[in-house]
Amino acid sequence: MTTRTLGPAAGIGWLKQALNLGRHNPAAIFGGAALLLATLLAAVLALGLLTGGVQLALKPGPGLALAMMLVTVLALLLVLAALMVGYMRLLDAVESGRAARATDVFGGFRDAGASARAIGFVLLLALVQNLLIAGLVGWLAPDFLAWYAENLRASMQGVSQPPPTSLPAGFGLAFAVVLVIGLFGFAVQAVGLGQIALRGRGLGGALADGVAGAAKNLLPLLVFLVVMVAALLVLSVALVLVMLVIGLLAKAAGAWLGIVLGLPLYLAAMLVAYVVMFGVMYFLWRDVCGQAAPPSGGNDAVAV
Repeated sequence: MTTRTLGPAAGIGWLKQALNLGRHNPAAIFGGAALLLATLLAAVLALGLLTGGVQLALKPGPGLALAMMLVTVLALLLVLAALMVGYMRLLDAVESGRAARATDVFGGFRDAGASARAIGFVLLLALVQNLLIAGLVGWLAPDFLAWYAENLRASMQGVSQPPPTSLPAGFGLAFAVVLVIGLFGFAVQAVGLGQIALRGRGLGGALADGVAGAAKNLLPLLVFLVVMVAALLVLSVALVLVMLVIGLLAKAAGAWLGIVLGLPLYLAAMLVAYVVMFGVMYFLWRDVCGQAAPPSGGNDAVAV
C-alpha cells in the first residue's frame, strides 16, 4: 500500500481542516460525536454497576477481581473500537459529499470483522507503545522509572505518599520519551484505523501502513505538535478566565448557577475535543494513505 510523504505545512493543515470539520454537515458530525460520548458513558456506567454487583454478591479474591477488571476493560475497548470504525466512516462520508446521519456512528457494530480488527490493532499498538516507553525510560532515566514504580505500588496498596518537593531525576528525559512515542503512536493509530475502517485492511497491513506513514511524516507531525501545544495554551487561558467568571457568579448567586453554567460548558468542550481529535486522525489518514485532497500548496504530497 502506497503511503505519501508530506511537507511540514501538512501538520497545520490537519488541525485547520479538523477545526472546520462541521461546515458541511454539522448535524451528522456533532450529533455522531455526541452519540459516541453518550454510548461510552452508558457502557462505563452499565459495566461498573454490573461488576460492582458481582463483587458484592461473590466477594471475589484478588485473582478473580483482576480477571473481572480485564473483562470490563476489554468490553469497553470493544465498544470503543466499533464506535471509532463507525465515526471514521461517518467523517469519510461527509467529506466525500455522501449522505450521512449521526446514527451512522453505530455502523461499526454491524461490521464485526472491522471492529474486531480495530480492537486488535488498538491493543497491539498500546502494548508496543508501553513496552517501548518502559524500555527507553528504564534505559535513559532509570531513577524516574524507579520513582514511578514505587508510587504506583503504593497507590495500589492504598498507601498515601507525601507530595514530592522536587521533580525526580530524569523527569525531563522521560517526559520527552513519552511525548515522542505518544506522537508517533497517534499517527500510527490514525493511519492504521483509517486503513481498517475505510480500506478493509487486515491487522498486519494496517500496522505496517501506520508505521510507514508515521515514519515518512515526522516533520509535519512535529509541526502539528508545536501548533497543538500553542493552541492548547491559549485555550487553557481562555477556559481559566471563563471558569473564574462562572465561579464569581456562583459565589454571588449560589452553587447551582455554577453547575448550570459549568456542566454544559464542560460537555461542549468534550464534544469539540472529540470532533477535532477524530478530525485530525481522519485528515492525517487521508493525506498519507487515502485519496489525496486537492493541492493547496502546503502538503507537497509525494507518493513513496
